[in-house]
Amino acid sequence: MLSKNAEKMFNASSGRCINIAMDLGIFGARSFSNGIENLPEAFKVIAGAGPDVIQVNPGGLRTLIDAGLADSVTVALRLDVTNVYEPRVVSKAWDTAHANTLEDASHPSVGAVVLNLLELDANTELQEQCIQNIQEIGALARQRGISLMVEPLVMTTNPEGGSSSVSDAEQIATLVRQAVELGADIIKVDPVDPMQRFGEVVEIATPIPVLVRGGGKVTTRELLERTKVAMEVGARGVVYGRNVVQHPDPASLIAALAAIVHSNASVDEALLLVKEPA
Repeated sequence: MLSKNAEKMFNASSGRCINIAMDLGIFGARSFSNGIENLPEAFKVIAGAGPDVIQVNPGGLRTLIDAGLADSVTVALRLDVTNVYEPRVVSKAWDTAHANTLEDASHPSVGAVVLNLLELDANTELQEQCIQNIQEIGALARQRGISLMVEPLVMTTNPEGGSSSVSDAEQIATLVRQAVELGADIIKVDPVDPMQRFGEVVEIATPIPVLVRGGGKVTTRELLERTKVAMEVGARGVVYGRNVVQHPDPASLIAALAAIVHSNASVDEALLLVKEPA
């Protein structure tokens, strides 16, 4: 059951959620921060566009509070850090979280805390570390009435460094079910290929709400088409980061997403709302 704060993450009319991920600077890849280099100014743009949720790290939450915006938006607060996105070959993949950071979730703007569940090739040590994070912080969160969003990601290491998402529906559904069994209140997960099979992911997580993740950069049309299919097969919303914050006009793209997610608009109708460069 979602906490009262977590229920605020979902639009009262549609029951769905648009979460804009702005926790990108934590992952050790400079390019992830493109478009949000000046975080206070970026918060003004994104919060002003009216998403249901903004996803941040504890430092981002502090910046949001200092900017006077924390009372106008619901926050998903990421509590872990991983090195799997860093654009280099790492000697050891890790995902670390500390229970003390749960104190940051006491701010009234926080609807849920976010933790990874990473399956990276055959790296069982990394997956075990993620499970321990979820077990420890998840239990403490339940005691405090704080909802937990788990991000189950099936990934593979790139030879040149970093990692890429795996879009296999079978593997993703299996990891999503593990997240549900570990106590997730909300699931944030990659799209699958073909996207029509995303319904299998939604079904295996029932009754936990599933939000589709943006992942790597795609065209605006592809993002909106993916969003439309996700809504049609039962997803409860989206969590998009780079595809929104690095768009030339993020506010217009958020409006287009809202048209699909909250008003069931077609992709062509939503595209009319997006301001692209001439």
